[in-house]
Amino acid sequence: MNELIENKNLVVELKSLIASTKEQVAISVNSSLTLMYWQIGYKINEDILKNSRAEYGNQIVYAVSRQLVEEYGNGFSRANLFHMIKFSQVFDDFEIVSALSRQLSWTHFRKFIYIEDDLKREFYIQMCCLDKWSTRVLDNRIDSMLYERTALSKKPDELISYEIEKLKEGVVTPNMVLKDPYVLDFLELNDRYLEKDLEDAILTDIENFILELGAGFSFIARQKRVQIGEDDFYIDLLFYNRKLKRLIALDLKLGKFKAEYKGQMELYLKYLEKYEKEEDENTPLGIILCSDKNQEQIELLELEKSDIHVAKYLTILPPKEEFEKRLHKAIQNAKQKYQSRV
Repeated sequence: MNELIENKNLVVELKSLIASTKEQVAISVNSSLTLMYWQIGYKINEDILKNSRAEYGNQIVYAVSRQLVEEYGNGFSRANLFHMIKFSQVFDDFEIVSALSRQLSWTHFRKFIYIEDDLKREFYIQMCCLDKWSTRVLDNRIDSMLYERTALSKKPDELISYEIEKLKEGVVTPNMVLKDPYVLDFLELNDRYLEKDLEDAILTDIENFILELGAGFSFIARQKRVQIGEDDFYIDLLFYNRKLKRLIALDLKLGKFKAEYKGQMELYLKYLEKYEKEEDENTPLGIILCSDKNQEQIELLELEKSDIHVAKYLTILPPKEEFEKRLHKAIQNAKQKYQSRV
């Protein structure tokens, strides 16, 4: 009997060893290929394109590609060679590429090189490293304009750079996690609905709602009772975020944000801090989701300096071009306001 147990333990250990070795081999192969692609792109750029006219350079790349494809296959097509060239231009530090290649695939890099904004690109790189996003998840996050919807994107560039540097150390801030707006089109609500309908729809599809909230969220309670003296209050939804180490109180509002919602949320947060927060946790944070809001009101109430985040939610996603314009305008307005305060 003991021999059987020992054999089972041995098999488990051997399986673990094989799986670990296979994983390390895959990482090593991926890293080697990625570095080779960078070197190919760099060499073509330095030896051919840098001192050549664009048209002549294109002809040479085409000729080189034909010869490589004949011997090594379509991985060295003309289009792929230009990906490699751009790769070496965007990521011009080989040491950084070498370090990242242990965590990210060539397919990841092909996505990154066409993100023009440096800070936006760095945000997605670090999020991929931290949360181990597949390229499919990365595509989804980029298509949903995650970066543009984060609170971070509306901050000054210096602060964005600082928080991304902290992200490299594994430190996640609320600016990285909180969004505006939240896209809830998956709820498939009709034109007329009540707050309870919205809450019911969220709980019915809590998995997708948590995905929209972001990494690290877990659901705790619905209609969390807050008893203060003889008065009872109820938090619509209560979550916990393990990355922030915070309880997150979420209040749903059908209409436009009203100043009185601030006091209500402050009460919830004080209660949670006093009676629910564990010793090793950070102070609770509140999210007020509204169908609309007045940004000037938010600024006058100084909510951006508090632990209360007010955001809009969209039950119907507008056309992508219109959505992009709205988000870019919001980012531009926010940055201009920061500059005017300096």
